[in-house]
Amino acid sequence: MDFGKLIGDAFAYAKEGLVGNIGIWVMLLILTIIPVIPIIGWIIYMAFTMAGTPDLITLAAGFGIAIILAVILSAFYSGYTMKILRGDNPLPAVTGFGKLFADGIRYMVIQFIYMIPAIAVFCVTVLPAFLTLMTSAIADESYEPGFEVIMGMMGGILITVIVAFILGLFALVGVVRFARTGAMGEAFNFSAILATIGRIGWGTYILALIIMTILVFIVSLVLGMIPIIGGILSFIFGPFIGVFTMRYVYLLYDSAGTA
Repeated sequence: MDFGKLIGDAFAYAKEGLVGNIGIWVMLLILTIIPVIPIIGWIIYMAFTMAGTPDLITLAAGFGIAIILAVILSAFYSGYTMKILRGDNPLPAVTGFGKLFADGIRYMVIQFIYMIPAIAVFCVTVLPAFLTLMTSAIADESYEPGFEVIMGMMGGILITVIVAFILGLFALVGVVRFARTGAMGEAFNFSAILATIGRIGWGTYILALIIMTILVFIVSLVLGMIPIIGGILSFIFGPFIGVFTMRYVYLLYDSAGTA
């Protein structure tokens, strides 16, 4: 696979779609901001209604509701990425909010289902050790966790990450299949998913994803390190990075000859 061409084509798609269409860029920025609104609202509410020692139950409940609303509202952005994975060219306008929301919710459900085994591994390996650690620390301030507890938690985290990584390889192709067909069941068509990855080549597929991750990390790191305006630039260029990433995945999927 020509990784240089893959990167170049994805970059050109993002550049032509956003630089020449600032309206789309602005709309994607708005879709990025929307999920943050419930969290900001929770912070403002807590700041004006809770004086002195905070009510931990109210604090936790409010935060939980804010997070749930933020996840739900992020469906608009997730739904838009389905347009890119379907192969819309040039970059489509941000329209049809009902469909964007519906596609985004289904996308998140697919991702959640794929991650259930990793969540289960975490709950079985890491969570018990963590709860034991916290309970012991609360009961005895001088408590120091033993080597077995620490290694158990680290081992559980490592296993969870490995399981999540493997599942993520399948989930990525599954999401593209969902975007192309509109059928959630196709996201879990493992025989077709294995066939697609096999045609790309497991080594090529994983290497391509590693390259994409490194590129995005480097760009995000450089933008974030710029004094004073680094955070602002990271936010502004977020849609460009997102479009580049989705187009990259689209091209990688199509390299299997499964248009």
